[in-house]
Amino acid sequence: MGPPRDAAFWTLTTLGAAGAALGILGVVSPDRQLRLSGFERPTERGPGDHTPAVLGSSSFAAIGEGAAYLLGAARGWPGFPAFVIARRALMAAGLAGLAVTGRAPRAFLHAAGWEALGAAAVAGALWLDRRNAGRPA
Repeated sequence: MGPPRDAAFWTLTTLGAAGAALGILGVVSPDRQLRLSGFERPTERGPGDHTPAVLGSSSFAAIGEGAAYLLGAARGWPGFPAFVIARRALMAAGLAGLAVTGRAPRAFLHAAGWEALGAAAVAGALWLDRRNAGRPA
């Protein structure tokens, strides 16, 4: 018997695949990832510009996060969806806070929105699963 294939499973699987794909895009095509993230590529990089290193590390983090989502969904860990909701909500608040206070570019609001949307999608899927659990098949 495998893990349940409910709405939470499919939501986590979709988010995991999307996150891993975007991470791979950042490794394969950093300039495209910069544009997709709402940043302009500078025509010339100055000394000490670590943009490629930061983009590379965040891209590999996205690949790892996507893999964790896929593994969490495949294994059917009961508390994993709640953990994902809390983590994404925290990330959304942190990224938005950085952008609003001027500690990060306004483009971080896009990432905050992505995180909030992901948290809402998983929460909605859990709600749907719980609602459907009480109904006869």
